[in-house]
Amino acid sequence: MLKTTNKRRRISNIELLRIVALFFIMYGHSHLRIHQMSVFFDVMLSCIAITGVGIFIAISGWFGIRFKRQGLGKYIFQVLFILWAIYGIAIAFHLTHFDLEGVKISMSFYEGFWFIMGYLGLYLISPILNAFVEHSTKRQFQGVLLSYYLFQSYYSWLSAWYDYYGGYSIFLFGGIYLTTAYLRKYPIKWLQKNALWLLICTILIISIIAYYSLLKFGHASRQIRDDNPLVIFASVLLVMIFSKLEIHSKFVNWLAASCFTVYLVHYNPFIYPYYMQLIHYVYGQFDGFIYGLMLLLTLLLVYLGCTLFDQLRIVSWTLLRRIIDKR
Repeated sequence: MLKTTNKRRRISNIELLRIVALFFIMYGHSHLRIHQMSVFFDVMLSCIAITGVGIFIAISGWFGIRFKRQGLGKYIFQVLFILWAIYGIAIAFHLTHFDLEGVKISMSFYEGFWFIMGYLGLYLISPILNAFVEHSTKRQFQGVLLSYYLFQSYYSWLSAWYDYYGGYSIFLFGGIYLTTAYLRKYPIKWLQKNALWLLICTILIISIIAYYSLLKFGHASRQIRDDNPLVIFASVLLVMIFSKLEIHSKFVNWLAASCFTVYLVHYNPFIYPYYMQLIHYVYGQFDGFIYGLMLLLTLLLVYLGCTLFDQLRIVSWTLLRRIIDKR
């Protein structure tokens, strides 16, 4: 993931939130595909997990993206290194063969990698967003946010005929970015003071509506979506809560440095079928509370495995930077 601050010591509480957000995403990529969400607790967990993407963007808005060519190069290098490494391994183990479709996937031209282009787009327009944050008045800022949520809620979240690819777009990212930037620039004391209780209430509201809709209509009434304003609100609240914590851990920072690679690996179409086989195995062997523990352990092992794999990318980038710097 691109850095969102100037060079400084990593803040472990925020790095921990990045890890939590990635676990939410991994859970969403697995749990929603093997459950019918007939139990309220399952629905509630899914409503919590859907905040994962929003959390990453909210963190970027909270601290602000600082556009740098080196940061851009590092992001592109990470994407291409991991995708081509996986493609090469898949070919070597005869899981696929070299063809145009494989090349397209390894260049991130795959719908499952929408986040790659979405975040890249946010990074490219961040100087414009930052200029607005810095120079706009409070009233102008409020007007833009109000207009944004009215527009995106109607034409993306509520509209069944025009949904901006389920809300997965740079338009969504820009709105979340500006929302957290506003709250950082103009703190709302009662919101900060009651963030935890507001988060609990927000998740319960989303869960109750989704659960009732599933029982009544057979679907979640567009509640478990990234563009749901309540989901965005929950994501922002999580950033506010974690920003108050005081955590200092080199291990947490080490794990968080590879969270984007975990996404690139586990959701890669050459890896994902095997990831789901593992999840299905756990689901078939365990039940109830034990299943929850084993699923968490499985996700932990997958995360750790991807992190170890990512060390190749980190070493390669370090060597590349040394070569470039010597010129």
